[in-house]
Amino acid sequence: MTNISQKVVEVTNLTWTPFASTAPLLRDISFTLNRGQRVLLVGPSGSGKSTLLRALAGVLTDSETGDLAGSIVSDSAGLLLQDPYDALVSDTVYREVAFGLENAGEPRDNMPTAVRSALDSVGLNQPLDHSSTDLSGGEMQRMAFSGVIVANPTLLLLDEPTSMLDGDAADSVRQAVAEYLEKTGATLLVVEHRFEAWLGLVDRMLVLNDRGELVLDGPPKQLLNDHLSQLVELGIWVPGIESPSPDQLDFGTLERGKIIVLTGPSGAGKTTELKYRMRENPYSWSIQLGAGYVPQQPELTILGNTVFESVHYTAERSAIGLGIDKVVALERTRTIMKGLRVADLSDKNPYEISGGEQRRVAVATALASYPHSAYLDEPTVGQDRDSWSAIVGAILAARASGIKLTIATHDADLIALADEVVEIKPTASTPAKTRRPLVSGLAILLAPMLLLLGSMAVTNVLKGALALGALALSSALLALLGFRLERPKAFIPGLIGIASIGLSNWYLSPAMNPQTGLTAALRVALFVLLGIALAVELRPIALGDQLGQILRLPARPVVAAVAAMQRMRAQLDLWDELRFIHRIRGVDLGRGPIGRAKAFGRLVFAQLVQSIRSAGTTAVAMDARGFSQRSAATKRTWALAPAFEKLDVLVLALSAATAALVWILP
Repeated sequence: MTNISQKVVEVTNLTWTPFASTAPLLRDISFTLNRGQRVLLVGPSGSGKSTLLRALAGVLTDSETGDLAGSIVSDSAGLLLQDPYDALVSDTVYREVAFGLENAGEPRDNMPTAVRSALDSVGLNQPLDHSSTDLSGGEMQRMAFSGVIVANPTLLLLDEPTSMLDGDAADSVRQAVAEYLEKTGATLLVVEHRFEAWLGLVDRMLVLNDRGELVLDGPPKQLLNDHLSQLVELGIWVPGIESPSPDQLDFGTLERGKIIVLTGPSGAGKTTELKYRMRENPYSWSIQLGAGYVPQQPELTILGNTVFESVHYTAERSAIGLGIDKVVALERTRTIMKGLRVADLSDKNPYEISGGEQRRVAVATALASYPHSAYLDEPTVGQDRDSWSAIVGAILAARASGIKLTIATHDADLIALADEVVEIKPTASTPAKTRRPLVSGLAILLAPMLLLLGSMAVTNVLKGALALGALALSSALLALLGFRLERPKAFIPGLIGIASIGLSNWYLSPAMNPQTGLTAALRVALFVLLGIALAVELRPIALGDQLGQILRLPARPVVAAVAAMQRMRAQLDLWDELRFIHRIRGVDLGRGPIGRAKAFGRLVFAQLVQSIRSAGTTAVAMDARGFSQRSAATKRTWALAPAFEKLDVLVLALSAATAALVWILP
């Protein structure tokens, strides 16, 4: 009989039904995990494995809504999310990995050694001040894992930790896991589709079926021997069983296309090379005979409210441009969706399906639109045997129909089918360091406020002109001391706003007095222009250090706010990626004002959806590292002391002097 004190996890009749779903994703699951157990969780794509991990970590309802029934009792857990991009909350590798230590109240002096040790254990040799976003997908995954183990959780929940890594990098992660378990005696629950390399580390296996039910539980060797046929029937990648033959699909044969595979070590630049080749391809910029694209984040390709609508959108527009009958295009879409095993998802919300299912939907989207070429980034990640067979079958059918496919992958079975293999080797260049700002957060916030006070005294054109002149002289002095405008285009919205205020005040003034409008414009320009120039220098994490440690503002809202600000910078890159995806999907095909407005509206809506989802996943990543689970007695610490920059005092002095000048002038 197991002693209750040995239990790390106890799950009783757990059922999870997502909002608006007619059927549970997880059904009546019960099991216990004892301290020190090492458990492998497997199941077909879409069976609820990632959902179960989030439930055990206590963060399932942070980003999803639904009905959670049953009970879960669990020790403190460290959760590695399936998509490492979701875990990003900070700006450098050091702050990203140290986030859990800050929440746990670890002394600052202990953090650099702990962070470096965690990074070295997974083979990520980037400098601590390296940008957390300037990493490959594989490097980001290793950084995310370092952020999990650095806080020494007693329960380790890993969601496909090696799926995007090359063999050597995957070995280093597994070795790091083994060493961590040996050192701490922690309990492990790991999800992995291709799990053969994990069998030497685990002592128990849980198996889910496609209805989200726990159907097998026992020692891995015993289950593999006694239930081999059942596991294969479920689509599980059983070691020793040959890879399945790709599904036979037929898109029609024109002339044989080509499969070019880009492969190489994690971090070598396969995704960068894939995007370069795609953007250099002239067909990528035309909907007729255009390009299909599957990014590492497949949900970026989603258009529409249902899976079918999202897949068929570009196919329909391509058919119009190519003079193909709509019925023929519709049948092609249905054939491809059936071949990729997503036809039964047609009426579902594409954002509410699993990551593996989203990837198959993205592949269907890329191939359904009669592309001349297709660019696929890790298309087989997160797939079981059957869904892998479906994806590879679709790729081979696309080649047979004359499509040229360029694929970035580590998948050895897929590489073996290529016509050409390009080995991408990492460059030995020194990573560029991020330029240190010359003005820090509090000065950036306070300087425009001082000028705002001064602007209240701008009562005529002369005072406004003199104030702007003083501001121009101050700016010239700052330029001599090294201040540079990195993004001049950032002024465009501000200038438009200033002009709008001036025009509206002119138009609404008695007798439409131009001086009234000009005075209003000068008043606003006094604080807006400097605010924009300084905002480019703002570093959210450094601002959080000042707000939390100097002004002593409550840590929780400060950290949440700066994490959101940090993610906002990524939204600019996301906007460019979405624009490109929408262009090649034909969203901007209409050239009239109404067509352009609709295209812009779709782009804004897609950005909004991604922003909302990003906020949810950021909350999950933060809570999974102790952000909202700290004891009230534990005081949050900060990985770095607040830093002031060399122009802070001067910027504040010049702003105060300019504001005072306006009030002094008659």
